[in-house]
Amino acid sequence: MENGTYRNQILLIEGLRVTPQSAYPVFILLLLVYLFIMVSNIGLIALIVMEKALHKPMYLLFCNLPLNDILGATVVVPALLKDIFREESARYISYVACVIQAYGIHMFSTSAHTILMAMAFDRYVAICNPLRYSSIMTNSMVVKLSALAWIIAIGPVGIVLGLSIRLSHCSSTISNPFCDNASLMLSFPSCPLFFVENFFLVS
Repeated sequence: MENGTYRNQILLIEGLRVTPQSAYPVFILLLLVYLFIMVSNIGLIALIVMEKALHKPMYLLFCNLPLNDILGATVVVPALLKDIFREESARYISYVACVIQAYGIHMFSTSAHTILMAMAFDRYVAICNPLRYSSIMTNSMVVKLSALAWIIAIGPVGIVLGLSIRLSHCSSTISNPFCDNASLMLSFPSCPLFFVENFFLVS
């Protein structure tokens, strides 16, 4: 098949398997989980912003984690809630929306690691250079570390997805409940991929 066969069409999400009897309990549970994630993370950010005693580099860096959780949950959960009451044969998503969702999911997981790395650097300075801590971990350094944590997450994820979307797609189905890179580049025997590209994209 030519590259981009399904590029401008809709994809069928097959990974979400919910019976009609369990649809309402699953919907309520997911909704409660989503509300808990939003309320708790917004509460953490508000607490750090309003409490002057928490205006320290460690807590300001920590603010990136609840923000990341909010973005990650918003990318995944509302789409699942929307699809729960749909028939399995009617759970469609456009290719562009699928790519955007995959980007959000992978950026969410990657940025969680990079933010923790920034926080680890803060602890390293506090332990190994306690006398110079205040001069090293300035507000400017906190902003730089936060920006770097997000940029490092945005760049590689964009490159990997860029490599994925340029490949041939021989199926219009998504095997997971949501879109991710593995689902986008999933190939079948009728869809040849170079081994190196396949290995790199899966890993």
